[in-house]
Amino acid sequence: MSARPTEGATDETAPDAAAARRALFTSRRFLVLWAAMLVSSAGTFFLLLTASSWLLTEGGSGLGAAAVFGFQWILPVVLVGVVRKVCEGPRLRRTVVYAELGGAAVSLAIGVFLGADLIVAVLGCFLVRGLLEGITKTARVVYARQLFDGPDLKLASYTFNNSYYLGSAAGGVLGSLLVGEVSVVTAGAIDAVTFTLSACCYRWLPAVSVPRAEGTTRRGLPAQVRAALSGRRGLIRAVVYLVLAVGVFQGFHSAARTVVPVRVLGQGESGVMNLQIVAGIALVLGAVTVPVVLRRTTARTYQGLALNGLTAAVLFLVCLTAQPWSLYAAYFGFLFLFEFAFTAAQGEVVQKCPATDLVALTSFTNALGTGLLIVCTLLAGALFDVLALSTVGLLYAALAVAAGIALEVFLKTRPVPVRQAKTPAAQEVSAA
Repeated sequence: MSARPTEGATDETAPDAAAARRALFTSRRFLVLWAAMLVSSAGTFFLLLTASSWLLTEGGSGLGAAAVFGFQWILPVVLVGVVRKVCEGPRLRRTVVYAELGGAAVSLAIGVFLGADLIVAVLGCFLVRGLLEGITKTARVVYARQLFDGPDLKLASYTFNNSYYLGSAAGGVLGSLLVGEVSVVTAGAIDAVTFTLSACCYRWLPAVSVPRAEGTTRRGLPAQVRAALSGRRGLIRAVVYLVLAVGVFQGFHSAARTVVPVRVLGQGESGVMNLQIVAGIALVLGAVTVPVVLRRTTARTYQGLALNGLTAAVLFLVCLTAQPWSLYAAYFGFLFLFEFAFTAAQGEVVQKCPATDLVALTSFTNALGTGLLIVCTLLAGALFDVLALSTVGLLYAALAVAAGIALEVFLKTRPVPVRQAKTPAAQEVSAA
């Protein structure tokens, strides 16, 4: 049985769909939101890869290289309530602008501390910048939900994040051009400039805020999340597969993207940047493919399980080859499928979650996925120091598949609770 279709998704004609795409992709608001994510992610990935590869080549530790990625995700998990409270404030635009400007200052500090070989201070800066990024990431979902509606919302929910991955590819290109040519201090300064430009973009966007349901009192995060998920099996599936994609697949990738080119291919920092270019292209194409494939279809019951299993299989395939071109091809396939699964799940969350609970559910999902991401990234970095790549890949693929099967068994054997509320949000029927 299929999930409840999004309004207007099944009866649109091809010309109408083409017109909707043109209207969205020529919208100034959409383009500015794209630009904000594009420039900041390009600088972010350039600095992250520069710092991670520097730690790996200078210190020789896979765990140290993975820690650069892992540390930036700790505070969004620990302070999930703070992220939610900040993003539910009445002045979200100002909050995002300040967060991006703060990210610029922290990025500059990272370059300075890295140049002075103050590793503890560098990791501390990544902690702070991770919190700022957590705020911005949640705010972007709110912007996508509040700036677009109707047929535009479905398309926007699948495509608004594409520029983030395009920026990741641009960061790899920037790194391949500048690696060895600029100092780590200059790399931090370049990232600071991109965050400043992103802040200017957000300043141009209209002010938005999270709607409140009339006649309701403010609930705690756990209660709000339970209310949003209650009886909505399609939403539960989307959340779980989104968390698995972020935690397991991105966690493996976060550690492997420096370890594989340096240790398996023996290509050093240039290999790290080259693999990032391949990764960025795969992520963009995966995200772009989602609305094309799913535009006229609704999510099937086992769509998430199938995508999860296929991505896990290709992840393991990555670990069975050590030749540059075959490894790049397998890695491309892995990240293409990862991004397709992630974007499909995220789109379902944005579409199916009541607007009044979106910030709470997004904050919760980000925290849960990010927490798993931290564990999987640091664990992969440590395992890469003691185990073969194929063994680590098998462990991560098995974890993803086992978690997906456990979810489906749980939902199959658990009765659907009946929602008593009669609000518009509560009248949505649950997915099969």
